[in-house]
Parts: sequence; C-alpha cells; structure tokens
Amino acid sequence: MLNLKDINLFFGDHHLLEDISFLINAGDKVALIGRNGVGKTTLFKIIMSELSPDSGEISMPKQTKIAYLSQHLDLDINRTIMDCCLDCFKEFFDTERDIESKRQALESISDENEITKVLNEIADLEIKLEALEQGNPHSEISKILRGFGFKENQFSDPISSLSGGWQMRVQMAQLLLSKPDLLLLDEPDNHLDIEALIWFENYLKSFNKAVLFISHDVEFMTNVANNIFELSNRKLFSFKGNYPKYIAAKALRREKEQQAFTNQQKVIKQKERTITRFMAKESKTKMAQSMKKQLDKMERIEIDQDDVTKINIQFPVTKAPGKVVTTVNEASKSYGDNHVLDKISLEVLRGKKIAFVGQNGQGKSTLVKMIAGLIPYNSGQVELGYNVELNYFAQDQSETLDPKMTVLETIESKCDPDYYTSCRKTLGAFAFSGDDVYKKVSVLSGGEKSRLAMACLVSQKSNFLILDEPTNHLDIHSKTMLKQAIVDYPGTLIIVSHDREILKGSIDETYEFRDRQLIHHLGDLEYVLSKRKADDIRTFQQTEDKKAKVQAAPKKQLSYEEQKQINRKISKAEKMIEQLEKDIADIHQKLVDPNFYNSVEGTAALKSLKTKESELDEWNLKWEEAVGMLP
Repeated sequence: MLNLKDINLFFGDHHLLEDISFLINAGDKVALIGRNGVGKTTLFKIIMSELSPDSGEISMPKQTKIAYLSQHLDLDINRTIMDCCLDCFKEFFDTERDIESKRQALESISDENEITKVLNEIADLEIKLEALEQGNPHSEISKILRGFGFKENQFSDPISSLSGGWQMRVQMAQLLLSKPDLLLLDEPDNHLDIEALIWFENYLKSFNKAVLFISHDVEFMTNVANNIFELSNRKLFSFKGNYPKYIAAKALRREKEQQAFTNQQKVIKQKERTITRFMAKESKTKMAQSMKKQLDKMERIEIDQDDVTKINIQFPVTKAPGKVVTTVNEASKSYGDNHVLDKISLEVLRGKKIAFVGQNGQGKSTLVKMIAGLIPYNSGQVELGYNVELNYFAQDQSETLDPKMTVLETIESKCDPDYYTSCRKTLGAFAFSGDDVYKKVSVLSGGEKSRLAMACLVSQKSNFLILDEPTNHLDIHSKTMLKQAIVDYPGTLIIVSHDREILKGSIDETYEFRDRQLIHHLGDLEYVLSKRKADDIRTFQQTEDKKAKVQAAPKKQLSYEEQKQINRKISKAEKMIEQLEKDIADIHQKLVDPNFYNSVEGTAALKSLKTKESELDEWNLKWEEAVGMLP
C-alpha cells in the first residue's frame, strides 16, 4: 500500500533521515517510535507531501485515501460538531440526491431509450452508493462521537464551545468517519482520557485498513501495534511483531551492536597508534598518510544511547509533614453555570500515592489546583496539614517558562539555594549537555521544554508533590524514569494522568471523577479497570436478564393487594441498599488508616467488605425485579 525507498533528508549540514525504506500493507498497525527530535513527525510530513525529501521514492496506489491527524487543529470551530462530521458523508449524500433526482426525472420521460439510459445510470449510482459502505451516517457519527466521550446533547454544539483537547477529538472522529485506506496518527493518546483511549484501541484493533502512528504510550502500542518501526541515528529499524516482543529483540540487537562497536573501537585505536608511530618516521610517512585515509573512510558504528541511561529523576524531600497532608471537606466548584465539583470530600494521609482519573472535564485539574491554593472554591473547606511543603507541576508547566531565558538561567531562577551549584549536573541528567544549556527556551521542542520543566521540579524540595499530566511530550525513556521516581519518592503524591503504564504498580489509591463526584478505590488503575470491566459485565447481564423476563412474561393487571406486596418488597430492598451502602462507606473510611488496614481487624473488615458488596448486588437485583413487576 505505502512503499518508501531510500529516503534521505538534510536540514543544512544535519543529516536527519538516511536511506529510510519500509513497506506498509493493508491491515498493518505500525507504531513509529524513537526519541524526541529523531524525525518521526518529519517522516509523516514527507508521506503527506508537505515536505520533499532530498532523495528517495514514495509510491502507493493512485486511489489510496490517507487521513492524517497532526498535532495541530484543522477545523472550522464556528460549525457544530455534527455538521463537521457530516462533511465526511458528502459523496454519499450527493449520490443519494443524484439517484432521487433521476428517479423524479423518469416521471416526465416517455422515450423508452431515454428511460433505459436513466435506469442504467440509477443502477450505476446505486452500485456506487453501496460501494461507499457508509450505512446510516447519523448512526455511524453517533457511535464514533460517543466512543470519544461526547454525549448526544452535545452533537449540535459549536466546536468553539469545546476545549482544545475535545476539539481534537472531533478532528479524530472526522478522520475515522472518512474511511481512509491509511490512517496517520501523530500522538493521538495526548488528546484522550483513559476511557476514550481504551475505546479507541478497540476500534483500531478491528479497523481493517492500515494505521501508522507515533506514540510514547507503551500500553497503547502494546494493545494496537503488530509492527514496530524505530527511528534512531538517522536509520529506521523495522520489527514484525508486538511491542513487548520488539523490546526483547532490541535487547539482543543492541548487545550485538555493542560488541561490534567495541571491536571496531579496538581496531581504530590500534590503527591510530600505528599511524602516530609511523608519522614520526620519515621513511614511513606516506604509509601513515595512506593508512589515515583508509581509516577516515571507515564506516563508523554508532550506538544510540537511550535517554534511560541519561535521565535520573529523584524528587528531593524536606522535613516530614503531619499525619494528614490535606483535607477536602464538602468542597464545591463552579465556573458560571458549569458545576464541576459538588460537595466532594477526601483525606490524604502522609506517604500515600494517589491517582486522579476520569474523563477530561470532570474536575481533576480543578481539584488539584484547589488543593495547591491556585484557584478559589465556591463552598466547603480545602486545607493543607501541618508542616506540608507543596510542589506543584501543572499541565502547561513547560509553557510557563520564559522564552527569553536560557536553559541554565531557567533552572537557576527556580531551584532551591541548596541545588544552585548542581544545576548543570541536574540538566545533564535530563539530557541537556554541553552547549545545550545555553539554548534559549524559545528554540526548544515540546519534549525539551517538558524535560526542562521536570528538571526545575527536581531542584525544589517538598514533602507533598502534585503532578498534573506530567507525561505530556515525554518520550518512553523519560516516562520510565518518571515512574521509577514516583515509586521511590518517600513523600506524599497526587498524580493526574491518563497514562496507564505510569499508574500501574506505582499508586496506592485511585479517585475516579464522575458526574461531579469522587469514587474512591483502594488500588491502582489496573485494579480500577478490572473492577470496572466486571461491573460492566454484571450490569449488562442484569439488563439482558430483565429484557428476557419482560419478553417472556408480559405484564398483567395487578390487584390492589398484589401492588401493595410489591411496594413492600421495593421499600425493604431500598432500606437494605441504603444500610449496606452506609456500611460499605464506613469500612472504606476505616481502611484509609494504614494502621487499621494492616491489623487483624483490617483483615476481617476486608472480608466483611466483600460480603456486603455481594449482598448489595443481590438487593439491587431484587429491587430491579420488584420494580419490573409494577405495571
């Protein structure tokens, strides 16, 4: 489908891409990976003919339809969400109109030859309509938009009313609805929360066309890609298989490369010593010069040092805080008529690592800003505990850097006095070496700005750390180090993130934001998702069982006494549900205390919790059955 052969690209003297060749077939799901700045997005621009290579060939069938999601918005924001999506069906609607127009024309045609001609034209148009494979446009649009997290009542809203992230989702929906043969996606996971990302993964897995995507999300790549292309040192390495298998194969490849590099370095040093010795003797000068020319022509083996060997993130801590680090009590927050949080409460204890997850727009960033004292709240209380020293990393932290300052000036202006003399060392850990520290912030890439912002963060002491989407623009190696730093951090931490790999195994508790409320889970994201899957299956089964009962036994007219008995069952079920929910909430509150959680009473409470949750499911089912019996 898409064939690149010997693509070379220079930016001045810098050779960015060298002899890049690959083939993508229909149905391939290819992840294009590599450190920030190696040319991944540039390669996309070459495929889209936005950039011309210095040499090489690009070939694909003439009728190949490509859809490209860049990192920049390309929508008319004054139109509605539905209207923008309906644009994808223009050919479908035009064909329908042509068919209807010709059918109406038949009514006024009497010549048999002309009638036959029009009927043939209608038949051809109907074949074309069928070939478009676009079913019911409104149904398809609804399915895609709901998958990306939109609600039906939003479809007629203007795009201008959406945040930048949600506007990008509309653009992604457009791409899917356009039914391309090849889908190019530049970091699509940046714009999606966990629920939308999981839906998108499942969509791509069943998508029967080709997909080439750039991503730094390990979980996303693992679940979607069946081929891996890695850009490194100007070259492209291809691997047929999923991401975990690629990692194993890469380790073997790097071991062989390292061995070849070491052997070559021995040969080079030996020849350099010989040349130096011969140059000192007049009789052997020509021989030495000849050997030097041969040595200069030798193709040197290059080893790409992954960022994982350069970046070492450690969040410094200060004095220990009190037992309770922050308390939120009945707090509410609104932006005009938009009620984001409604009487939410939580208590964060010393040493806990907590994740805030949920759909974008549910108030995660709002709550951490309230805790950090950056925005006011409408009612309730938000307080920090005794001796708490807070350090806050915002979503747009990298955008708050002064573009006129250099990298070194930036970190020196933000670090604690104790870390002033080690600023260069810290920058080196974040892959800013040599003259890189004198670069202006204005010339840095998104990834470099994010690394600089993180470097500033680890130059400031704290005992309570809040990270709001810290992985934006970080590559895989940087995120690996960040996760390790989170695990090693001895202080208290709240992280807002949709990166499943970061949250897996590094978090003690998870708060799920849904409908202006918080749902507390005693576990990491993996636990939450497995519980959600079980809940979805159970809810689905209960719905199906109820449907079957309704279909099998149509409702009959009930006597007054029968209705009275059913109402008693409903009332009893509601009382039991209310009591069980209260008991479960009480147990959850007790288990928040680490001392109780690890005690004998805590073990018994966990058993009781499981029993009561099972009883709650049974009483919910009894309530549904009783309500279903009423006419």
